[in-house]
Amino acid sequence: MMTTIVRNGSFELDLPPREALLLFTAPGERLWISEWDPKILHGDGFEAGTVFITTNHGPSTYWQVCDFDRDAGHARYVRVTPESDTGMVDVRVSSNNTGGSTINVTYQLTGLTPSGNDKLSTAYSAPDYAAMLQNWQRMIRDSRATIDEFFRNRER
Repeated sequence: MMTTIVRNGSFELDLPPREALLLFTAPGERLWISEWDPKILHGDGFEAGTVFITTNHGPSTYWQVCDFDRDAGHARYVRVTPESDTGMVDVRVSSNNTGGSTINVTYQLTGLTPSGNDKLSTAYSAPDYAAMLQNWQRMIRDSRATIDEFFRNRER
């Protein structure tokens, strides 16, 4: 039997929701994850239907943007790492009523192989998932100069 994990967590950012959501796109994550280098095959990275590949965690992972609604603060991705796992990543961004955002991220992944099951049980344990989200918050905070420059250039 294949393992399915569902992990959910949230963190705060001092960015408005419409900006914060863009940080959780193929091009947006380049602003705060140094090893993130998605190869976009279709779309622009900011729209439903975008397809891209990542290799920053070893084997290739294939992604498709299922939903992207900037007004609703919602992005959903399907991802497949052949011979390992597949599933959904759901990002919801809402106002925290202080000018910033609450970022809620849900991973639902299913192993495709015994080694995929092992990966899900170890790399996505509840404590490791919580630590991953804390690390994301720290990396985004540490990258604010780059992020702020990105948004200034988008406004032009």
